[in-house]
Amino acid sequence: MNKTAKKPIIVAGVFLIQSVISIELIKLNLTLLLVYYFGLKKGELQGVAVGISVGFLEDTLSGQLIGPGMLGKGLAGILPAYLSDGFFIWTPLLGMLAVFALDETVVYTSLSIFSQRPAPLQDFIALTFVKALINAPFGWLIRPEDDR
Repeated sequence: MNKTAKKPIIVAGVFLIQSVISIELIKLNLTLLLVYYFGLKKGELQGVAVGISVGFLEDTLSGQLIGPGMLGKGLAGILPAYLSDGFFIWTPLLGMLAVFALDETVVYTSLSIFSQRPAPLQDFIALTFVKALINAPFGWLIRPEDDR
């Protein structure tokens, strides 16, 4: 199987696994890990391309406003390239926390401005913190090349 055929299969598998493992309000964001991986390993252009594509799929499947997921995932695809290039001392946990918080904040803010607020601000902050702590350890699996 060639590389271009593998990518859609991997994305579909990630969406499926994410929907099976998620618990009520606290959901694993495995699609963000995919975007994070491409942004870190392949560079910001590949990261933003994968981020926009994954964000579009998420927005389309959610049945809500199309755009917040694309914006959040697109920015999340750009950020890892800059975090690992000396913006600050790289640690995978901090990098994943930053990317996750950025994605969640962009989606929440976009929905609050252009649609309706998905949750009260206090609930959003608490939920984002818990979700980030659950998702962030996966950042240890994805590191810049020079760290291995």
